[in-house]
This record gives sequence, C-alpha cells and structure tokens, in this order.
Amino acid sequence: MYRPIIALLLFLSALAAQPSNKDLFNQIDSTMEELAALTGLSPKSKVDRDFITREKLKEFLQTRIAETVKPEEVRVEELTLKLFGFVPENYNLKESTVNLLTEQAAAFYDYRRKKMFLLESAPEISQRFVLIHELAHALADQHFPLEKFIRQGSNDDSATARMAVMEGQAQWLMYELMAKKAGQSLRKDPSMVRMFVNASGTGLSQYPELSNAPLYIRESLLFPYTRGLAFQQAVIEKLGNAGFAEVFRHPPQSTREILHPELYFDKRKPPKRKAPKIPDAARYAEAIEGELGEFDIYILLKQFVNEETADRLSPLWRGGQYRIVEDKRTQHPVLAFTLEFDAEPAAREFERLYREKVLPVKTKRSGSVSVQQKSARVSVLEGIK
Repeated sequence: MYRPIIALLLFLSALAAQPSNKDLFNQIDSTMEELAALTGLSPKSKVDRDFITREKLKEFLQTRIAETVKPEEVRVEELTLKLFGFVPENYNLKESTVNLLTEQAAAFYDYRRKKMFLLESAPEISQRFVLIHELAHALADQHFPLEKFIRQGSNDDSATARMAVMEGQAQWLMYELMAKKAGQSLRKDPSMVRMFVNASGTGLSQYPELSNAPLYIRESLLFPYTRGLAFQQAVIEKLGNAGFAEVFRHPPQSTREILHPELYFDKRKPPKRKAPKIPDAARYAEAIEGELGEFDIYILLKQFVNEETADRLSPLWRGGQYRIVEDKRTQHPVLAFTLEFDAEPAAREFERLYREKVLPVKTKRSGSVSVQQKSARVSVLEGIK
C-alpha cells in the first residue's frame, strides 16, 4: 500500500578497514569491476561522483519530492495511512520521509543524474559498506533503468515488490563482496543471510527518526532490504548468476512473491479482487485505489493484534483491494476494502479480529462501519453517512 517516496539509505556497521574519503572515490571503478564479476553484468560507463553535506542532502530530497510527487498524491497517501490506522492523525508524511532519509544516509546514487554522492559527515566505515550497495544500484541502472523499473509496477504492492528486487539485490551484493574479502560466501553459507535479516532491527536506537517512526512506516522502509535480501538469496540458489538479470527482466508481481520465493518461480498471476461498491456513489469523488498485499495484512495484524497472529494468518491472504472516496461537498472520506483468504476459517478469523482488535483502537470517524464475511472473503466499509 505505502510506497516510500525515495528508497531508504540504511546505515550498516561492519568490521572493515577505514579508508579515507579520497580512497573511497579511488575504489569506485575497481568496486564496479568486482560487482561485474559477481553478476555477469559489465559496466557500461564510469560512475560520476561527488561529496554532499547533510544539509544539501535534505535540500536535494525536498527538491526531488517536489519534482516527482504531486502535493495531492502525498495528501492522499497520507490520508490512506491514517484511515487504516497505520499512522497518527498528526503525522506529516512528507516531512517525516525527508527526516528519515536524511538521518541515515552515508552515500546514495542519484539515478536521474547517474551520479554517486558520499555524505561528508558520515562515518567512513559506513560509507564503505553503503558505497558498495549504491554502486550495485548504479550497475543495475546501466542495464535496467531503475526509475522506469519502479514506475512500471502495475500497482503499489507490485511496486513495493520491485523495490525489494532493487534493494535486496544491492544488499546481497554488498554482503557477498564483504564476505568474499573474508574468504566466505553467501552462496556457500545461506545462514549468513538469515543472520543479517534477523539482525536488521538492532541498533535502531541511534536513529531516533527511524526507531520512533510508526510501525508501518518503519517496516515498509526496511522490507525491501531485509525481505528483498532473503528473496535474492533464494533466486541465486535456484538460478545462479542468471538470477541477477532475471529479477529485473521478469520481476515479482507482489510482496507475496517476495515473502514466498517459490511462488515467484511458479510464475502465477496474482488474483484480482474488487473493493466493495460505495452506496450512493454519485456523492463521492475517487481519491485513490490500490492493492492490499500480504505485507500490508501482516503489518495490520502485527500492529493491532500480535506478531504471532500476523505470522500465522497473513500467509493465508490471497488477494485484496482498497478504495478511498471523498464526499464531493465536505471531503468526508470513506474507506472500502476487500480481502480474500485461502478458505473460510481464515476469513472468519480476520473478520472477528478486525471487529474486536482493530476498530476499537483506530481513530473514531463519523459514519457507519460495515464488516462482512462471506465464504473466504471479507468486505469492509467505513465512514458511510
């Protein structure tokens, strides 16, 4: 549902030498060659490079958001998160996104200007790790233009899956290159991937913006890196080096395929579901519609119920869609969504949990609420007057 405005640049600690910034610049070309040897994708051009201050980074992010995202799009995305109860009513999505990204960046690749930037104030040890990650983006971008790749997602859930491809592959290559220098390999020891994924939440306390972000925002930003890394490992185990290009040429269609890579290899199209019809529809203007993926249901259950229930029930998701409309006169919003599960028992349980655990906690809004379960499907309407 939520598509991060700009991919999060994570800080990653490591045991490594601490080269100077000048040394890092001198390592860009050789690192690209190392990445090419790992992936079979040859560099097509040299990567331009420069330094940037944290203040200039914040200006860059604000400008890029203004260039690529319309204010109405930000407003509606923020409204969506609030209607589902994922963020508080006073949450400012644009401001929070800029602060989150500015807080942690050590290096980043600008896919529009085809240029690598190093943060002047970032610890050198983090710059070395993140430099490899961002150069992996640069290499992929030369073969599969990343901006186009993300925008070609058929819906917001598939766009999130594509982001997991992009970030997961860069994470895998970063860890593999660093492991190689220690005489190890993720190919030979998959347990290293599980260790990295399980350790992803440690050390967040040093990043107040990220550690204090609402659960859905935090998990949405981490998902492409953690789950994407595990997905890339599964792809490499099955397809070998051909997997580096395959995931860009034939990307996963949903977050469900990222969470369950065996479904990606099956190449089945995810089912389409329609949100319930809005009564007296002529009164309303369409604000947004999108897919509710397995990842969205996992976080919803984790936030309002518990992680154990989320782990058990979300994999039984089979499809979902949401719509938000607004009264043409008052702008009063209405949320409508449909979920389908593998069978009636799962749908019945979700319907009960939504009534008992979610609705009582969410911000109360005027209008009626309807939660209906029929067979394996649950339909929800909130805010009808």
